[in-house]
Amino acid sequence: MKLLGIETSCEIVTVAVATGEQLAQRRLDGTRTPSETLVPTALALLAEHGLSLSALDAIVLGVGPGAFTGLRLGCSVAQGFALTADLPVLPVCSLDAIAAAQPHPMVFVATDARMGETYHAAYRREGDDVLAVTAPACLPPELVALPEGAWWGAGSAFRACADRLLVNETRLLGCDAEAVPEASALLRLAQLRGLEAACDVTRIGPLYVRDKVALTTAERLARGGKA
Repeated sequence: MKLLGIETSCEIVTVAVATGEQLAQRRLDGTRTPSETLVPTALALLAEHGLSLSALDAIVLGVGPGAFTGLRLGCSVAQGFALTADLPVLPVCSLDAIAAAQPHPMVFVATDARMGETYHAAYRREGDDVLAVTAPACLPPELVALPEGAWWGAGSAFRACADRLLVNETRLLGCDAEAVPEASALLRLAQLRGLEAACDVTRIGPLYVRDKVALTTAERLARGGKA
């Protein structure tokens, strides 16, 4: 399959192209905003591999959960590409991508959701794929609990909320606090899972997990922030 992957759910934005067994990824230039660079970077990566949008079989989109602005950007770009070339879009949970990149049988993914909360889900490895043991959820770090068993942690919450997340939890074997979702991992999962879950472009939307995307001034002050 010929696939384009787009992952915009965190501060590190990536695009990737898969052509059969070959896979190439590019990270966006951090000195400019993703809204300026996402489309030209994706098109340049396709051109480097002799591909046009119309030559693709599908677009694979990391749908979050994650940063609201980034998710909306990724979704709009994927929709634009799909409409231009009449392509299906395969949505993949961005937490799946983090888990799939970890070489451990049981992975607990937790990312910084800001607003004093974390996005998290637990995964069990099945070959090169991962199966969600618990669905993505959003909670304050103090309320996050591991499912039964021993787990390897991965994701930005283990850095941002280190003093509040799973403190003194003996079933946490270790963690990769620098792990982020990447477009290349999305494509590997798409290659494993096939395109049966691909959707019409009109049905694609971000996986927000929570409806509220910002705190009020009173809530920020109550949490020790600034007005």
